[in-house]
Amino acid sequence: KPLILLAFCRYRYHTSLFDRPSFERLIGKIKTGEINCVIVKDFSRFGRDYIELGDYLERIFPFIGVRFISVNDHYDSRDYKGTTGGLDVVMKNIVYDYYSKDLSVKVRSAKLSKMKQGKYQGGHIPYGLMKDPANKGKLMPDPEAAQVVREIFGYAVQNTPIKSIVEKLNSAGYEPPGAYYRRKHPESKKFANASRLNCWTGDNVRKILEQEMYYGAVAQHKRESIGIGGKHTRAVPKEEQIIIENVHEPIVSKETFEKVQQILQKHPNMKPRTAGKYPLRGHIRCAVCGRRLRYCSYVIRGVKYSYYYCIYSRYQDGTQCHRGYIWEDKMNELVLREIQKLQEMSEQATCRLAGRRFGTAEKRLASVNALRDLQKALEKNESEKFSNVDAMMAGTISKDQYQKRRQMLAEQEKDLKRRIEEAEKQDLDERMEESDEAGRTIEKIRSFKDTGQLTPEMVSALVKDVWVTDPKHIEIQWNFSDEVYKFVTEE
Repeated sequence: KPLILLAFCRYRYHTSLFDRPSFERLIGKIKTGEINCVIVKDFSRFGRDYIELGDYLERIFPFIGVRFISVNDHYDSRDYKGTTGGLDVVMKNIVYDYYSKDLSVKVRSAKLSKMKQGKYQGGHIPYGLMKDPANKGKLMPDPEAAQVVREIFGYAVQNTPIKSIVEKLNSAGYEPPGAYYRRKHPESKKFANASRLNCWTGDNVRKILEQEMYYGAVAQHKRESIGIGGKHTRAVPKEEQIIIENVHEPIVSKETFEKVQQILQKHPNMKPRTAGKYPLRGHIRCAVCGRRLRYCSYVIRGVKYSYYYCIYSRYQDGTQCHRGYIWEDKMNELVLREIQKLQEMSEQATCRLAGRRFGTAEKRLASVNALRDLQKALEKNESEKFSNVDAMMAGTISKDQYQKRRQMLAEQEKDLKRRIEEAEKQDLDERMEESDEAGRTIEKIRSFKDTGQLTPEMVSALVKDVWVTDPKHIEIQWNFSDEVYKFVTEE
């Protein structure tokens, strides 16, 4: 078996969980037999949750025959067969766990202290502002974008509807915040996945009009993590947020900002809309511009009408995005129907998994080599077809010989392609048998078998995105690999 050494990256202060992408890749390779030994600098580089770390050291790794070595802790699981590794191992893991949580608390306290001093501690700086190069933790207006912010507040003070403000900004050709940030920071990954067909929308205009930092204040601590070392956050009430005024040069006056807030509250069409709950929320995308489709619903004579639409098509002329409505009930029905088809096919896939024995490493290697040999033979066949033509053109073979050889190579090519298709299918089956992905996916699909309607839980588990070009051209991107999809839908 291979011996693979793995170097784990340094932790951030809040990271101690085992749901890290690199860790999951490691466990996946261990399950397939690619790794049988894990070497780390110390226990903390593997994980700082001493309970779960102990579970891996004492139960999981010994059961699957994986050797674990921690260099600085002088630990080698081969020396502790049948034992837990001693009290010193347990105590070290507890100390690492406590150190991680204690460090997290100290860093959080230090950041809160700096926030109360008016020092900006956020990652992303609001549009229109930039870091002061002469003073760390202080902001200053970005001359280019600040002018656009002033125009937006100028329109809002005059009671201009947000939709009209958006039209004016797009007509003037101003870059929206995402595109502007990408141009100023091409090295950053932020907004890297955003649509290149950007435009101003009501959402980013409303965010600018509600941003306190434009009148010289620093507003921070708007969200906080739940517990120590957790990924989930919650919104902080307005009265508990840290807002320090007169910290940097303002873009607009405080009087202008407060007047705009009164206008926003007074006019219904300028108030932010509360996001509703619906099954496909966050999963519907425009196949042309890549934006998430906007959801809208209204009631007429007691009947509710709900639909999706591409916001980009509303604000830009000449776009190929679908300008009409995509009705929600039709979308739900279509997605549910496709999921039900998967559920029917998953029954057969379960039988295929149960009826086959897991292939050995030798069998797997033989299948890979056989497929490779067939592909090489097909390449050779293609080369011989060209050689046959060259030979006839050079006069070294007759036309009849050329025709016979051509027919023979064509039949050989057809046979090779058939055998390659069979070998690829067998290779896919063996890979699915070796991995747990197919089994987990099938189990997930079958868990919603008795659900007669589309639910948010079902969509979250099975659907990644639904790409809509128009009501007749819709593509579902599943929340599992294409290989698993082929295995499940195999007839």
